[in-house]
Amino acid sequence: MDQVKHYTDEADRFRTIVFGIQDGLIGVGALALGIAGYTASPFDVMVAGIMGTIAQAFSMGIGEYISTRVRMQIIENEIKKESMEIEKMPQKEFEELVGMYVNKGFSREEAENIARRIMSNKETTLREMMMEELRVLPEEFEKPVKLGLIMSLYLILGGMIPTIPFMVGVLTRSGFTYPAISSIVLTVITLGIFGLIGTKYTGLPKWRGAMEQVGTGLIALIGSFVAGHLLALILPVTSIAFLSLYAPA
Repeated sequence: MDQVKHYTDEADRFRTIVFGIQDGLIGVGALALGIAGYTASPFDVMVAGIMGTIAQAFSMGIGEYISTRVRMQIIENEIKKESMEIEKMPQKEFEELVGMYVNKGFSREEAENIARRIMSNKETTLREMMMEELRVLPEEFEKPVKLGLIMSLYLILGGMIPTIPFMVGVLTRSGFTYPAISSIVLTVITLGIFGLIGTKYTGLPKWRGAMEQVGTGLIALIGSFVAGHLLALILPVTSIAFLSLYAPA
């Protein structure tokens, strides 16, 4: 029987890739189609898509960096405290280890023997406490800068996919319908492909991985388009142009 491959060491990176490309595909796609529902202008949608992609690439990339950095700072602080306890309060840590192994089914004597062996090496003790008490291993987490860049790059990739059809529409003057349909189709296909790829990590059936991505994406895309169309009925472009005449200089 072939050895089963685990992907826990790639979980942080894959989560960021998923978040980035989904935010691009669905976030920027929903914005673009919302504008499409409002103005039916390929040029306006193209500008909104490009600016939405740029803005989100900066904001989400920096946000990913900050959140990952804060998480690592919390973990590092907990490790420092645990290291101090091992150094200053070895008996307390010994009893904690014994309690852990007793809870796992070892007898008191067996648990004490294991704890003594582990406590003979401070690095081993710290690692054991990190796994058993803190439930963290720092090497499982990617560097904050790396994750921030991954987030930005995949968001740009995801954001450009629903925007490109409108760019082509502007260049070829092909009207509005074909770019709008192409944008939705491209976005849905990409979500489906990405959902299929994701099953390598999630273990879901391929059809379910694809359908989950496509289903959630369609809700956002169609909902935004309809909302934009309804807004156009309530507050048409001509009203905005009229109101701008009275805006303060």
